[in-house]
Amino acid sequence: MGRPWRLLTARGRLFVVVGVLALLTAMVAGQRDVMRLALLVLALPLVAALLVSRARLRLSCERSVEPSQVPLGSPMRGRITLGQDGRLPAGILMLEDDVPRELGPRPRFLVDKAGLSWRREVEYPLLGRVRGRFHTGPLLVRTTDPFGLVQLDRQFVATSEVMVTPQVVPLSPIRSTGGGGSTGEARPHRIGVVGQDDALVREYRQGDEVRRIHWRSTAHRGQLMVRREEQAWDPSASIILDSRSTAHAGAGLQSSLEWAVSAAASVALHFLDEGYTVEVFEADGPLHVSSVLGQHSAASAEAVISRLTDLTPKITSSLHYAIESAAADRPGQLVVAVLGRLDAEDANGLLRLQRNRAQGLALLLDVDTFADTPASPRRREEQELAARILRENQWRVVQVPRGMGVADAWAALENTPVGV
Repeated sequence: MGRPWRLLTARGRLFVVVGVLALLTAMVAGQRDVMRLALLVLALPLVAALLVSRARLRLSCERSVEPSQVPLGSPMRGRITLGQDGRLPAGILMLEDDVPRELGPRPRFLVDKAGLSWRREVEYPLLGRVRGRFHTGPLLVRTTDPFGLVQLDRQFVATSEVMVTPQVVPLSPIRSTGGGGSTGEARPHRIGVVGQDDALVREYRQGDEVRRIHWRSTAHRGQLMVRREEQAWDPSASIILDSRSTAHAGAGLQSSLEWAVSAAASVALHFLDEGYTVEVFEADGPLHVSSVLGQHSAASAEAVISRLTDLTPKITSSLHYAIESAAADRPGQLVVAVLGRLDAEDANGLLRLQRNRAQGLALLLDVDTFADTPASPRRREEQELAARILRENQWRVVQVPRGMGVADAWAALENTPVGV
């Protein structure tokens, strides 16, 4: 009795209770007609429970989400193909797919008038409203009788993985920037030079091969010079991503954090396409992204997208760990910082990254424009002081208000003189 009772819906249990009470009343009063009616009311949910529990569903389910990886804010479609090959009709089937609320409401479907063998395909919309990894499913199949007295739930185990990645925006090249590599040398056509010899040769270092000695420059300068273009070109860029929760405002797609993550992803992939070695540092340290020397690495691009997809706001109040990790990295780097709320201490810390004349670029978010409440005058003063510290130390700084796109902010760096 325990299992049939669990199969009954609220209506079915009401039928049982009313049937039992009516039966007892009819037996006491000696009313046979009422007794027959009570037995009928009592038998309906019991018979329905027996039939539904004995109906052996042979269901097959194929599921997918297309596309399974989308940028933040992009639509998707879930598809479920359900079929049955059974001995008894299944009655009414109600389908409910388990969908995270970040992707949309749970879809519900109804399959009725199904025969012994049938096949149905259903689709439902999804929207990547939150960055991260999610699973849709498993599918819940609920069998009911036509009177709604009994329901039996069965659940598949298969799920579909969905990956909502940061938005990546194509960026234009900034020709006035150069990145030094592990050799401390910058890309020849991107650095300011006085003459051809300065671009093509450098001083001899212990361990250089003799065949690389440039004899004409050696005779002209009175010291051994070697061809620099024959040295390994290893440009590199460090990207500082301010992922502190206290440094950002706003919610969902329009939050300053999502803007910063999108910018970091776009900049990282841009420099990977340019042949740079790239590392991204967030508030808790490096994301451990590496690239193939001198060429775009698909594996590195996938690593950037994967790490930034999983990135969450950090409770730390300082950029100390990000700066220390970047400072301990290889020398001679181009530094790109995507920053939220900044104070003078953080700005002075960023100055440590300007080694070997590494150029600093900063996208400084006007976080308070992303918030619903206006900023306090003190907070505005701290932000302006931090921006002034960076500019006075040869950083290019662009302040980004809400509504400015990543590509526009990046292009503004080209037109922003150093120290202004």
